[in-house]
Amino acid sequence: MDCTRIRDSFVRGTPLRKAEVQAHLDGCPQCADLYEQDAELGRALAEQVAPAEPFPEAMFAELEADLARETGPRAWLRSRPSALRFQLIALGVVLVVLFAGGAHHRPDLPDYPLARSIILLGSYFIAILLAVGKELSLAARQGKLGDYFALALFGLGLPFLAAFVPATAHSQHAGPGGALSCFLYGALFTLPVGILLWAFDRDDRLTLRTVCLSAAALGLSANLILELHCPNGHPTHLLLGHASLGLAWLGAWFVTRRLSRV
Repeated sequence: MDCTRIRDSFVRGTPLRKAEVQAHLDGCPQCADLYEQDAELGRALAEQVAPAEPFPEAMFAELEADLARETGPRAWLRSRPSALRFQLIALGVVLVVLFAGGAHHRPDLPDYPLARSIILLGSYFIAILLAVGKELSLAARQGKLGDYFALALFGLGLPFLAAFVPATAHSQHAGPGGALSCFLYGALFTLPVGILLWAFDRDDRLTLRTVCLSAAALGLSANLILELHCPNGHPTHLLLGHASLGLAWLGAWFVTRRLSRV
């Protein structure tokens, strides 16, 4: 018998053998004080100590699920430094754009206005880098909604504005057909970028911030590809086959992040 067992018996309300208790009290005046006046002091002190609550089973299940997500190839990719993850995604965007937009470019590309390429295509690419950087940055996650919502709105809305400004004289005379082909082309070639974003992103939470920034980056990547690939400048074609890809990725990314938590 020792002091710890005496005090635990008061906290837990479990009685001890009187002979063992008395033998200890004979040599321990501090514990003897706990038993004076029908153990009034011991019971009063025990009421001030809240017993430890057991962990719920759901908490253990959640911890096991979190640990399971931190193993395998994706866990290794997510553990890379932020600068390296950003550079690899940016490289992926450049390679996809060069292949899908540059190697299979529009026939009127030699007539493509230089000013448009600097302003529009440059805006697309810079916004892609900003959206990816904010999504991967842990520091940016502490910001307010307005810190990234404007960027997401810009990324999703700019292609809709560009749809009413044809690039070349040749593109102005095209019809509205072929929108589905362009939509599928843009979605197919931005899929690798989407996989990179998912693989490198450390945040598995389904948040408005994550969904909007990723959808903006993917939608702009698709429109950057199609701007170099497709010669059709009809507003209906551009709205349905090009600009709508940002909204499509918004819905697809929401579903993807939701399923990744299951």
